[in-house]
Amino acid sequence: MRSRLRTLRDFRMLIPVLLLTLAACRSSSSSGDMSGMPGMSHGGHGTPTVANGTGGTAQTVRGTLSDFKIESSQTTFVTGTPYHFVVTNSSKSSTNHELMAMPPMSGDGMNMGAMDKTALFFVDQSKLAPGQTQTIDYRFTSPAVAGQIEFSCHVGSHYQLGMKQPITVAKG
Repeated sequence: MRSRLRTLRDFRMLIPVLLLTLAACRSSSSSGDMSGMPGMSHGGHGTPTVANGTGGTAQTVRGTLSDFKIESSQTTFVTGTPYHFVVTNSSKSSTNHELMAMPPMSGDGMNMGAMDKTALFFVDQSKLAPGQTQTIDYRFTSPAVAGQIEFSCHVGSHYQLGMKQPITVAKG
C-alpha cells in the first residue's frame, strides 16, 4: 500500500513539470503555427500544410523576394485549389525578408503580432535570409479581388518602399 501511495505522490509531482514542458513546446512553435487559420493545419517542423478539402495535386507558385520587390509566378488564385509556394530570398544585400499574404496595410502602425494574426499565411524572416528558400502549402478559402489581399514584406521599411504584390482570389 505504501508503494502505491508513493507512486501516486511521485506522479502528482510530475504533472506540473509535464504541463510546463507542454506549454514551452507550444509557445516555441506558435510564431509559425497556422493551425488556427482557415484552410491550414500544422504539418510539423513549423511548416503549415493544406488541410481539409478534396486533396489533389498542388499547383507550384514561385515567389522571389529581392531588394524592395516581390515577384510571383502567379497572382490569380482560385478558392479550394491547393497551392505549393516556393519562396526564395534572392536579395543581393544581407537583408532577411518575409512573405505575408494579407490585406494591405493602411498605415495604422499595426504591430507584428497583430499582423501575424491577420495574415492568411506567412514565412517568417528568420527563415528567409539571403539565398534561402522556404515552402508553404496553402488553400485559399474565400474570394478576394486585387487590392484586398497582397503578398508583402514588413521587415523594417520594406513595405513602404514598395515590397508588395496585389493578388486576386477567384471563387472556385
